[in-house]
Amino acid sequence: MRYGSVCSGVEPTAVPRAFQRPFLKWAGGKFSLLNDLDKYIPAGLRLIEPFVGGGSIFLNSDKHANFLLADVNADLVNLYQMLAVAPAAVIKSAKFMFDRMNTAEDFDAIKAEFNAQSLDAVERAAAFLYLNRHCFNGLMRYNLKNQFNVGFGKYPSPYFPEEEITAFAGMSHNCVFMNAGFRRTIALAGEGDVVYCDPPYEPLPGTNGFTSYAAGGFNWEEQVALVECCVAARQRGAKIVISNSTAPRIIELYEQYGFELHLVTGRRSISSKGSTRESAKDLIATL
Repeated sequence: MRYGSVCSGVEPTAVPRAFQRPFLKWAGGKFSLLNDLDKYIPAGLRLIEPFVGGGSIFLNSDKHANFLLADVNADLVNLYQMLAVAPAAVIKSAKFMFDRMNTAEDFDAIKAEFNAQSLDAVERAAAFLYLNRHCFNGLMRYNLKNQFNVGFGKYPSPYFPEEEITAFAGMSHNCVFMNAGFRRTIALAGEGDVVYCDPPYEPLPGTNGFTSYAAGGFNWEEQVALVECCVAARQRGAKIVISNSTAPRIIELYEQYGFELHLVTGRRSISSKGSTRESAKDLIATL
């Protein structure tokens, strides 16, 4: 693999901070990379995240006063919005489910209601939290009909993250939450903004990547469009940071558009089988 201008990412390590954990499990979450990412995400008036996911980055930001947090997963955004306006109601509803509904039959019943679109906004937010913590590996996956389709995780006593939810709710008054794709979100970026993008990673050669956080997935054309949107935002005065895999064509794409590239040691696995899991390098691109 050719890395060209990729930096080694071996700068002296500062004393690790105590980071706030997100309350959701999230495939590709960046909690384990926060020490490294903090070096590359600059200060600014507002942090914009077009792929907010589990929220590890904004929850631990001490460099930004305001946040624009977006995701194409409408259920994720609804949960965040409901925790901003009615946290006690969401917690009460979710706690009831966590305390009394921990069988495969209970899980299937809640999933069926969730997919039938029969819940109000608070109930749906609570159900999303329940499904996230009770489903297999916390994988929030949807089929082409936009129905949640992950099975029961068989966990004996899923953790109810009330402390983490409270920390999230305490920050929410500085946040705007949007159910939107990256094009619409990044179009709002300009002078004084920092854009941090954590798209579904481009699969490494010989591996199968997970790209279906919402119906439709995230293909190569989307990777290219994301870079083009970020370059346009940089021309409007925003600063850009993107995380991705070290797939050769990702490196080539980012180099083509003038990004500075850095490697960090990821804690993600590149195989779904426990016996063959190994850590992989993550790429951080800045512009």
